[in-house]
Amino acid sequence: MKKKIALLATTALVAGMLTGCSKNATYVSEIDAADFVTLGEYKGIEVTVEEASVDEAEVNDYITYVLSMTTTPTEVTDRAVQSGDTVNIDYAGYQDGVAFDGGTAEGQSLTIGSGQFIEGFEEGLIGANIGDEVTLELSFPDDYRNAELAGAAVTFEVKINGISAYELTDEYVQGLGIEEVSTVEEYRDYVHEQLYAQAVSEYDSNLKNAIIDAVLADCVFKEIPEKMVERYYGIVEESMTSMATNYYGMTLADYMQSYYGMDEATYQESFKEQASLMAQRYIMFQAIADVEDLNMTDEEMAKALEEQVISYGYESVEQFKEENDAETYEEYLMGDEVVAFLIDNAVVTNTTATDTTEDTTVEETTAEETTTEETTTEETTAE
Repeated sequence: MKKKIALLATTALVAGMLTGCSKNATYVSEIDAADFVTLGEYKGIEVTVEEASVDEAEVNDYITYVLSMTTTPTEVTDRAVQSGDTVNIDYAGYQDGVAFDGGTAEGQSLTIGSGQFIEGFEEGLIGANIGDEVTLELSFPDDYRNAELAGAAVTFEVKINGISAYELTDEYVQGLGIEEVSTVEEYRDYVHEQLYAQAVSEYDSNLKNAIIDAVLADCVFKEIPEKMVERYYGIVEESMTSMATNYYGMTLADYMQSYYGMDEATYQESFKEQASLMAQRYIMFQAIADVEDLNMTDEEMAKALEEQVISYGYESVEQFKEENDAETYEEYLMGDEVVAFLIDNAVVTNTTATDTTEDTTVEETTAEETTTEETTTEETTAE
């Protein structure tokens, strides 16, 4: 859970502009960053990142998800279970021969590939026919939320009661109203393009975080100014509150409990940790910017502000500054410059996922040669 919050915190600085200036806040531009960090190596950093890719299974899973939200499946009686099918099953789970709580159900509906059950369960039903009884030898994840089952080897006995599938037709595709997409083939190509764009974005994010983490690990920090940590805490809190309210219609406390399993004291402590990490990162960025002459000139900053005014419909730069924390925005731009510099000077090894999980091809390149933009599904035994 902390990792997910940390990933959000690294991209939350822009959201912090909306909070306005904090009283007595400390910004990196107001300190000598070299007083608070001793830089280690930051050029020639070696990182390994899986390159962006999308396979047909991902396209199928996405299309099945969309269909499941808008249509009803039709019964299938003449073939075995395939990925994307919805099956009706009875199952019972056993640990050391004894049925465990929450591991038994009848008439359960499950879409194959949804990730609703633990790894191996859904995949193990592919190829089974109606009436078949399947035995699955599986293990719960080590970090499973039920401590008694975490990492445990279990056996599931599963009976296939029925199979149904969603039908994708040209008529359905035309009803989606996607410009220049009117056939199943065109829709599949469209979905592939959208998923690939997401994969590229994830690649970029993973690459940036891998390099930043590597550089950060080689730095030595002195005590960070408390007012700076407090400002970043406000940014993290504002960002998470916005996520809870705007995307889930929940209070921050309810959202953190529901999606991260954290009570108020726990998530506040986690926010403090992320605020300290953000402060360290931007002090590190500032120190590198000072050494490598990457700080924005007044002219560059003025141009960037004008672009914000145009992009978001402000009447003037003065209005932008009144409604946003321009100094935080300047930090964000400085950080972007430094990260781009670190990527340009890194040695990136791209791993290529293949159809087998045990075999990958590896290609080493410099960063200049690489191509570089939730609903989380918890693993459960039953709904």
